[in-house]
Amino acid sequence: MEILLPYRSDPRLLFQVIEYAKGKGIERTALEARLGGGEPLRETLNALEQLGLIDREDGAEIRLTEDGRRLAYATGDDERRAELARAIVRYPPYGVVLERALAEGLSVVDAPWVERVWQVDMRLGQPRNRVEEARTFFFRLADEAGLGVFRRGVRGQASRLVLAPDLSSRLQALRAEASAQPDERPATKLAPTLAVPSPPQRWPVPAEAGVSLTVTVDMSLWELEKIEAFLRLIGLVPAERRA
Repeated sequence: MEILLPYRSDPRLLFQVIEYAKGKGIERTALEARLGGGEPLRETLNALEQLGLIDREDGAEIRLTEDGRRLAYATGDDERRAELARAIVRYPPYGVVLERALAEGLSVVDAPWVERVWQVDMRLGQPRNRVEEARTFFFRLADEAGLGVFRRGVRGQASRLVLAPDLSSRLQALRAEASAQPDERPATKLAPTLAVPSPPQRWPVPAEAGVSLTVTVDMSLWELEKIEAFLRLIGLVPAERRA
C-alpha cells in the first residue's frame, strides 16, 4: 500500500466510520448519505486504510479488518485507547516517530522535527501542505490514544506532542506482543527502508565445513538496494543471473 499521510480528518470522524462499518460493513454511498461526501470522508477513509483498520472492496464497500473490529468493539475508554495505540504504532510513519523520539531521549516532539523524520529520514516525499496538516492529525490521534498530549502552536511556537511518561513501557509491551504474535498483514512498501535506530544485525555466513563466520552490521540507515547488495555479497541472497 502506498504511503499517503492521513490529513484533513479528525478522530471523531474515524470513530463514526468505524461504528457504521460494524457487522457486515457499509457501502460507500450509504456512508456518504450519513456523513456527507467530499474531502473529509475521503481522507478519513484513507486514514483508516493506512492504519490497517478497514478494507475497501473496489472502493465501494467498507469492511473492518480484525484490528478495526477490536477497536470497534472495545469495551471502555482504556481498551479503546489501547487498540488505537496499537494501530498507531504499527503504522510506519507514526511508529518511527515515536521510536525515534524515545531513542533520542525526547519528551516533546514538535512539528519541524516530525517533518524532518518523515521527509528526510524516511523520504516519504509528501507534498508540503499534506505534511503540515498530517502532523496535526498525528498529534491529535496520538492524544486520543493516550500516547501524549497535543499542544497547538501559539505565539510563534510550533505545534507539538508532549509524550506520555509511560510511552516507553507501552511501546515495549506492544513490541513484545508483536514478537509473540507476528502481524500477518502485508507490509507497506516503506517497511524495508525505515531509518529506525536499531541494534546491529548478525548473520551466520554460509561457509565450507569446519569454517564459520559471523558478520555484524548496523543497517538501520541503509537504502534497500544497499541492503540487497550486501546480502548478495555474503551469499544470503542468490546473485542475479546474467544473460
